[in-house]
Amino acid sequence: MRELIVISLGENTLRSVLEQVKRYIGNHVQIKGYSIEKGLNQQFDNQVVLITGDIVFQYSSKYVQGAKKVIIARRALSYEKINQVFSLKEQTNVLLVNDTEESCFEAIEQLKSHGFQSLNFFPYYPGINSFKECNVAVTPGEVHLVPNGINHIIDIGNRQVDITTITEIMFEFGILRDSGVLASSEFVRDVIELTRHLWHLNQKLDDSNLLLSTIFDKFPKALLFCDKDGSVTYTNEKMKWIFEGQSLLGTNVLKLLGSEFDLRFAQEHEDTVCVLNDHTYIVSVDPVKKTGDVLCYLMEFENYDTLKKLDKVVRTKVNHKKFVARYSFSHLYSRNHQMMQLVVLAQRMAKRDSTILIQGESGTGKELLAQAIHNDSLRYDLPFVAVNFAALSSSILESELFGYEEGAFTGAKKGGKRGLFEEAHRGTIFMDEIGDAPLDLQVKLLRVLQEGVIRRVGGNEQVPIDVRIIAATNLNLEEKVKEGMFREDLYYRLNVLPLDTIPLRKRPEDILPLMQHYLTHLSGEEIYHVHEYMEAEVINFFLSHPWPGNVRELVNIVEYMVNVKSSRKKISLDDLPFYILKEGNLIEKECVNPIFTKEEEVLLIIDETSGIGRRKIVQELLNRGLKIGESKVKRILEQLKEKQLIEVNRGVRGCVITEKGKDELKKFFVT
Repeated sequence: MRELIVISLGENTLRSVLEQVKRYIGNHVQIKGYSIEKGLNQQFDNQVVLITGDIVFQYSSKYVQGAKKVIIARRALSYEKINQVFSLKEQTNVLLVNDTEESCFEAIEQLKSHGFQSLNFFPYYPGINSFKECNVAVTPGEVHLVPNGINHIIDIGNRQVDITTITEIMFEFGILRDSGVLASSEFVRDVIELTRHLWHLNQKLDDSNLLLSTIFDKFPKALLFCDKDGSVTYTNEKMKWIFEGQSLLGTNVLKLLGSEFDLRFAQEHEDTVCVLNDHTYIVSVDPVKKTGDVLCYLMEFENYDTLKKLDKVVRTKVNHKKFVARYSFSHLYSRNHQMMQLVVLAQRMAKRDSTILIQGESGTGKELLAQAIHNDSLRYDLPFVAVNFAALSSSILESELFGYEEGAFTGAKKGGKRGLFEEAHRGTIFMDEIGDAPLDLQVKLLRVLQEGVIRRVGGNEQVPIDVRIIAATNLNLEEKVKEGMFREDLYYRLNVLPLDTIPLRKRPEDILPLMQHYLTHLSGEEIYHVHEYMEAEVINFFLSHPWPGNVRELVNIVEYMVNVKSSRKKISLDDLPFYILKEGNLIEKECVNPIFTKEEEVLLIIDETSGIGRRKIVQELLNRGLKIGESKVKRILEQLKEKQLIEVNRGVRGCVITEKGKDELKKFFVT
């Protein structure tokens, strides 16, 4: 029977090739295999010899000099095992492991010819002196040669003898007519299997794209994807509505949002506000990353009008809930240095759970400060319960604070009632006017602070509670302790984190901004400056007024002026109520008039921030009762820049004050 001699470099490759060749010609030809690994010691004269590669031929050439025919096999990679290589990221360092140096480079070249040029291949073979350390190894069936320490190993399997080499062998033995059909049918079958595999992959991709498109189209916001250069790659249906069906694919986002828009800067900072087709949108940018690299950007467009309506609905519902803190630190605006320091200190305290004692005159915003602390704490979404000790009689304070059991006293509700401490569980309880607490109640409050439990009136069970306590008073508690009217131990339990509010007369620079704010709020008019509303002598009077009722008194005066003002003239001293004129005569003080021009107002805003954009300046001016358009603010910024008082850069935090600007501001205040 005719013989085919197969010579391979190693036993592993030899077994694979023998198995494949026998499948095609094993019924017609006897096949014998030899490997360089085990050694060759005979000549193969007058034999048909199949050699598995050029490298093998170099090692075995002297043994096949007398052969009838030497066929150098052409071998191909198996698509079934190469899928894992496609999952590797571009520019990944890959160790190519094979049995010899030559076979390594041969496999590398073949992989590159198959389309893997973007991977960085480094050879590894037995006996190599040094090699590149990689996290990934690829090997054609030589897993046992992979060095230790590499966890990600991809075995692409032994390369198969291709159809052209099989045909050449059959032709040499004259059996092409008999066995060629089998070889060609298997080759066609492989092609069909590969085609079917690719079709299934494409089908899955189409299904995934359809699913994602459906999800994105149902999403409540308009969505846009763009590449790293800003070119649009996908938009959902709501995005198309904004541009009335216009195709945006390939359009750069700068064309949509303006040349000042910076895609990379926007995704690192706060949302951007833009106007598209006469509608205002809030635009947020998020990078889509894979292993740390940005693949593309996702941009969300939310209609500001819709957001305002939703916000109104939510606020309405929240405001109807019990025990909600409505104020935040944004409501504690001040130009006074001491007041700003107080706010910073309170913000630090807010992040902790220790008890806070706020002391200060009536009307200085103690409850507002307490609410701001709660809303800036980790308990912000939990109850804020306020109780005023001066507003409740001592007979009902205990049952209000601690609750009561059914039948505890005449008129007690059936089933009992939870007290305010229980209502505040896991949240904050604000005990206002704590200095008016009766002595017998002070003992029970001390127990709550020490042990964290309460007991309802008429009950025996101790109920554990977790509350943050903020207390406030306008009395001097140290004096009350000396008088024996306030327990010393309770005082020190409350006074862990002390805060002292600042009376309005000690921060005159806040008087006019506060008046301006409340005038705008209460009158509903567009008031650009307070001097347009009242005479200069009234302004000077207010600046020197002692304000014994503090901000509460200021609000009352503003409301009074709104109600009595004539539409044809400004408020004069004669228009003010008698009691405030009487109070004003008690103080003799000269005060610098801190009425600022629009330019000075803008400079103040820039100084009070660590960088601010033009749109934010417009909003901040509006918050202070000054309605100035964006174009006018732009001109003001140009003037300030010309005077070297500010620097103007790109972005949402582009305007910053210079040292010269800070020196200019010092002229506005009394030092």
